[in-house]
Amino acid sequence: MLSERRVKIVATIGPALATREKLKQAIETGVNVARLNFSHGTHDDHLFVINTIRELSSELKAPVTILQDLQGPKIRVGKLKNGAIELVEGERVSISYSYSLGEQNKISTDFKDIASVCRKGAKILMDDGLFELLIEEISGDEVFCKVIYGGTLKDRKGINLPGLELPIECLTEKDLIDLEFGLRHDVDYIALSFVRTGNDIKVLRDLIDKKNLNTKIIAKIEMLEAVDNLEDIIELSDAVMVARGDLAIEIGHTHLPAMQKKIIALCNEMDRPVITATQMLDSMVSNPRPTRAEVTDVANAVLDGSDALMLSAESATGEHPFKCIATMHEIIKEVEAGDGFFYYDISLDEDLVEGPQAVAASACLTAMKIEASAIVCLSTTGKTATLVSGFRPKARIIAMTKIQGTLNTMELPWGIQTFAIDNYKSTDEAIEYVEETLVKYGLVSAGDKIVLTLGVPVLSGTKTNSIIVHKITSETKPLANSELPLRCKEVT
Repeated sequence: MLSERRVKIVATIGPALATREKLKQAIETGVNVARLNFSHGTHDDHLFVINTIRELSSELKAPVTILQDLQGPKIRVGKLKNGAIELVEGERVSISYSYSLGEQNKISTDFKDIASVCRKGAKILMDDGLFELLIEEISGDEVFCKVIYGGTLKDRKGINLPGLELPIECLTEKDLIDLEFGLRHDVDYIALSFVRTGNDIKVLRDLIDKKNLNTKIIAKIEMLEAVDNLEDIIELSDAVMVARGDLAIEIGHTHLPAMQKKIIALCNEMDRPVITATQMLDSMVSNPRPTRAEVTDVANAVLDGSDALMLSAESATGEHPFKCIATMHEIIKEVEAGDGFFYYDISLDEDLVEGPQAVAASACLTAMKIEASAIVCLSTTGKTATLVSGFRPKARIIAMTKIQGTLNTMELPWGIQTFAIDNYKSTDEAIEYVEETLVKYGLVSAGDKIVLTLGVPVLSGTKTNSIIVHKITSETKPLANSELPLRCKEVT
């Protein structure tokens, strides 16, 4: 069943998945998180996806996280004559905001301050670092460069200026319009692009708080300045994305593997879910099978401690989106079926922790000692379940709540399965409902032990403060496969 996979799958939604039938197939194949890339598409395009996924989620009984990825202050190549120009190694080219249309040896850009921030001897990289230019001269609003690595440059490709200080805000005018749209339509997470300091997160948090919403924030780590402020950014965010494309350009490709491990380890330590992203199965954009290097990359991201792995062009515009999702699922499952040395990351060395962390750690330790089949977190916010996830227990992690928004957001953290629960008036009533649900869905059997976390007394709305060990006694028969929620069905 799909729920046996612990690491979650994020799929970018684009033309390759732009119909109801294809979105349904993507969820059925294993997608947990739908990423809407606001660098592309219209609001009408994105609204169709949001509404369709919410409908499908209800129909399939499979909560799906909707992640809005803001474009941010991405510097791009402008319009080019016939859509592309040829950059010839050794030749001289110029770049300027004043060019309304780029042509051979003249590159237009949407960044009006490019001449003022550039300096002689610095590099300009384009299209995820495929093309490299060396700045030789700045004259007026034109930047003259020598082509170091050339090729066919298409318009609207990204421009990176590594090592140069950019006088730009983290949220652009377009981002603010897109943000208002996303919040109006209740997206679960906002991914903030090109984060540099913790203050960028605070600015976004203030805008969300003014709407009185519980939308969570993902900080995308893709700039050199963000690396210097990593702990502060992680602390202020709800989750983190290792955005390896721009990050590799900023810090250098050879430094990326170690930096990926550092970011993931720090997120694990600070109890923040972390997504590893960019070109994980890139060859499958056009090929039906991955390369061996890509299989190893996906596997290593799992072993590093990622909560989720992301597909970009592979699912948005690729020729084989469902094969990509299925391939990622299979690789993750194979890694997780190994020796399991990444389970039970429980430290007893910390001198003092807050109540929620203590409850989560105790639940995981108890589950390990009694070989519990599941840890069930009854919650309104999902905080305890996320903390339990951080300890990487081998027992199933199940989050149960009556709040649909919480069910949706819990599809991102490692290992959490989500189910709705009706209102309950007592601990006994809650236990009875949990037992009946888990047995009915084939997740536990009579004689199994489970660990529950909840707030007691129940009717007072107390935050999670208690742990209960319960032995399953119900003899209820599991539902037929066709009646089960999607992720509890046996894969045929």
